[in-house]
Amino acid sequence: MAGGEDSDETLARRVQTGDRQALERLVRRYIRPVHAVVASFLADTTQVEDAAQDTFLRALRAIDRYDPRRPFAPWLYQIARNVARNHIAAHAVRSTDPLPMEGPEAREPAPDLAAERAEIRERVEKQLGRLPEQRRTAFRLVDVDGMAAEEAGRIMGLSPGTVRAHVHHARRQLRDALAEYAAVTKDHGG
Repeated sequence: MAGGEDSDETLARRVQTGDRQALERLVRRYIRPVHAVVASFLADTTQVEDAAQDTFLRALRAIDRYDPRRPFAPWLYQIARNVARNHIAAHAVRSTDPLPMEGPEAREPAPDLAAERAEIRERVEKQLGRLPEQRRTAFRLVDVDGMAAEEAGRIMGLSPGTVRAHVHHARRQLRDALAEYAAVTKDHGG
């Protein structure tokens, strides 16, 4: 690593021996990527936060089973995906209430504009949910979280070119879905 910085695998090996500072460094290094991974599954910000915390707790509990000869990022990414899936399953059992689309501090726009925004937001979220998991995750890491394809690839265990291809296809699918929406609203006087 540049600048004498320890590799993820070295830090993980140190965490296995009980080094709390190494754990803090890994958490700081991976907090944003883990948020992005779980956000590719979960829409509610509270659930995303909970799932990210759960990911690190589960990784810490499982650290003795981690093999430092293998890349750390895909190992942590798999834990994040499993935690997010568990949150989805738990939420489906507990609640069927719709999530609020805007925070309480937001001013309400005109009813027609609010309805249009809600419909667009719903269409985008619905289309994101239809994307294959890796495509959705790559899109969130690169386009939503602003991560470089190289870093997203390292986290996902994919080449940067594959990440870029996933992002390209996700953008195209979202653009097509929104174009269909725009054509329908234009036809109905929108």
